[in-house]
Formats: sequence, C-alpha cells, structure tokens
Amino acid sequence: MRISIPQLINLGLSGYSFVGDDIGGFAGSPTPELLTRWMELGVFNPIYRNHATKGSRDREPWVDGTEHEAIRRRYIETRYRLLPYIYTGMEEASRTGIPFMRPMFLEFPENSSLQTNDSEFMFGPDLLVAPKVLDFVGAYEVTLPQGTWYDFWSGKSVQGSVVSVDPPLSTLPVYVRGGSIIPQRPIVQNVDEAPQGPLEINVYPGSNCQGSLYEDDGNTFAYKHGEFGRTQFTCDESSTNIDLHISKAEGNYKGWWHSLKIKVYGMESPPKNLSIDGVTLKDWSFDQSSGSVLVIIGAPLSFRW
Repeated sequence: MRISIPQLINLGLSGYSFVGDDIGGFAGSPTPELLTRWMELGVFNPIYRNHATKGSRDREPWVDGTEHEAIRRRYIETRYRLLPYIYTGMEEASRTGIPFMRPMFLEFPENSSLQTNDSEFMFGPDLLVAPKVLDFVGAYEVTLPQGTWYDFWSGKSVQGSVVSVDPPLSTLPVYVRGGSIIPQRPIVQNVDEAPQGPLEINVYPGSNCQGSLYEDDGNTFAYKHGEFGRTQFTCDESSTNIDLHISKAEGNYKGWWHSLKIKVYGMESPPKNLSIDGVTLKDWSFDQSSGSVLVIIGAPLSFRW
C-alpha cells in the first residue's frame, strides 16, 4: 500500500492518469486492518478496484466482521458521492494531461519541502490525502501547504502548517483546500443509476474560490458533438458577505439534477441573511459542530448571505 502512492503518482506524471492498483495487494493475503486502510485509500485513486490472485484470502468488504464492513461501506459510499468531482477531474486530465492524482510539488511548486514527499498526495486540485502507511508507528506529521485547510470529514478549519495525526482504523486523514467548491451527489448502487435528490455543492471559502462540474452520458462519444455540460462555480468573500455564483452551463447535455443542496463551511456563527438574486431565503439551517450553513434550492444564478 505504501509503495502504491509513488507508483501511481509516477504513472500520472508519465501520461497515464487513469490508473489504480490491486487493493489489498495482488499476491498474498492482507490482514483485515491492512485491507480496510487500503480500501479507504483506494477511494482517492483514479481507479478503485479490489483484486487478488487465485488462492489468496477472501477480501470482499463484508468478510472481516461488522466493524470492518461498516468502515468499508462508508468509504465505498464516499467514492460514489465524490463521482461528480472525480469525473470532472478526469475529463480535465484527458484534455490537459495534468494527472488527477498528483504529487504535492505539482500543485505547490513554490514549496521546496514537498519535492520528496511521497506519502501525501493531491486528489485533484482540492483534496489532500495523507494515509497512515506504516503499521508500527503511532502519530505522524502531515504537512499542509500555506493557506486555509478544512478537515474533509468534519468540515472544521485546520490550524497550522504541520499537524500531528494518529488516525483510528475508521479514519483516513483528508483535507480540503480553502477556496474549493466540490460537487457531490447522493449515494447510488452503481454508476448507471440516476441519483435521487439534489446535486450537492460544498463551498470551502478561501482565496481564488472556484470549482466546476462536467457531465455527459458516461457511455458514448456524444460529448464530442456538444452533448456535455460544464458548469463553473465561483465565490467572492468580503468582511461581511460571501457570494456564490453559478454559471450557465456550457454544452447541450441536461444532467440528472433539478435542485441544489448548497453547504458553505467556515462559519463561526449563523449568517444574518441569505438571499438568491436579492430575494431573502427563510428555509435554511446552521450546523454549529461543522460551522456550516445548509440550504436546498432550485438552480440559482447566485447565492449570497
């Protein structure tokens, strides 16, 4: 598992962006803990596949008891929820050659201390993944480049450029770069199943705040003839306001979603006012534990509080 990170990063830098490994290791039989941690890490690889040689120990998500099954289920569902972000990033990789799973120095070239860091990586431009890769160590240090960062699981802002973590079996340390807007979708059982519910837009305020969503039918080459959709998200922050802008979609493809679930993190207290295009909203909620405000609405042009 440890060596899979530099291997996949090197493949991406060499022009092979759509890569993955055999989760659990092809040869031999991983321990239940190793398989669980590897299934957590695999969520943040371009290809997510559990595979092994004939005669090795069974490694389906449910084979090691209810504790491991529950953890593995949570991460598999996280993968399905992140598919809009992953699909958008892989489409970008197909056009630009920039790998979706990328080394830290590629995203932060000005930080020389990251040049030899091969235990952390960026999953797209917005998610920093820092797995536990040695089973005999306790706490270890995670380097966060300059700027604002948020804990992916809790939504809380993270203080400091180096943080010490000692994750339990159920937790893979993942951090969101401030200034990111990450689309997600409701859980489905397979990629051909239409999600039921709103498209989720998760906003993490910070500098150069932006994100995007790319959609097509996922099965044909119709996107080459304009049957795709590309939506841009930006947010502007001042001392009193945050404005979220959603562009008109480029292309002819109509996605599955008809409403938006917008969640904005980094809030110390509930907002005084929320509005869409100047019309005040009354139906919204504030989560003190994650410092986030949540609202579900029809597709707007802008969003402000």
